[in-house]
Amino acid sequence: MKLDFEYGGRRYEGWTEADAVRSGVPANVIADANLNAHRGAVSAECRRRIYDAAPAESQMNMATAAAVISGKPASDRSDDENTIMEGVRLALNWVSDMRAAFASLSKDLDADYRTDAAWPSLPPEVPALIERF
Repeated sequence: MKLDFEYGGRRYEGWTEADAVRSGVPANVIADANLNAHRGAVSAECRRRIYDAAPAESQMNMATAAAVISGKPASDRSDDENTIMEGVRLALNWVSDMRAAFASLSKDLDADYRTDAAWPSLPPEVPALIERF
């Protein structure tokens, strides 16, 4: 993993841990750089998983639909509109769960964040909704 860090008033980018150690960079600076690199990798994996499930266009279309529907009183919504709102609620809860997983995984350098088991499952109702948008 390539490390980026600041040390001695200078910015270093793309260094290996071994190079940093040989150059006399303090262990705490290297540890922080490792944690930051890990955090970036976990963030990228979280983002990839969210956008694989729901591309940006689908997310925008779902948000627009939810905004339009939410302008109606709940009692005036059709069954289809209620289904859309429930699906959007489930999708947003899943994204919140993904963010919580990121927060936990990003703190643990030994976490295997690339496995499906490390991340919350997408609720089964959500893919059909995403397909509509």
